[in-house]
Amino acid sequence: MPRLSLGLWLILVFGCGESAREVYTQGMKAEGEAERGPCKLVFDQQLGQNVISADQIQSCLKGQEEALALYDKASALGLKDLDFERTREQARERAKRLQGMLSTLRELEQPEYPGGKAP
Repeated sequence: MPRLSLGLWLILVFGCGESAREVYTQGMKAEGEAERGPCKLVFDQQLGQNVISADQIQSCLKGQEEALALYDKASALGLKDLDFERTREQARERAKRLQGMLSTLRELEQPEYPGGKAP
């Protein structure tokens, strides 16, 4: 009887952690929230086009990096299926593109001359 109690206790204690699949799902949710939130383009009526600011891209990148951290955690927990690996790689590519966009926009937002005045 004591062995059975000990066995059940061990199963309950060590079996209650997050599974790799749950962490993967959390990462997909984080990525989806970023896509629907800060990554979403806004249509400017005056310009007649979609616009996005560097601050929006930075927020979007933060959401993407949170998702990547969760994907890395899922991988560390042992998740290795093809769908997961494909999703993880696409997330890395998106983060890389967002970083490039952010760098470009930050450069464009800077004044050409220090203090914004020509010499």
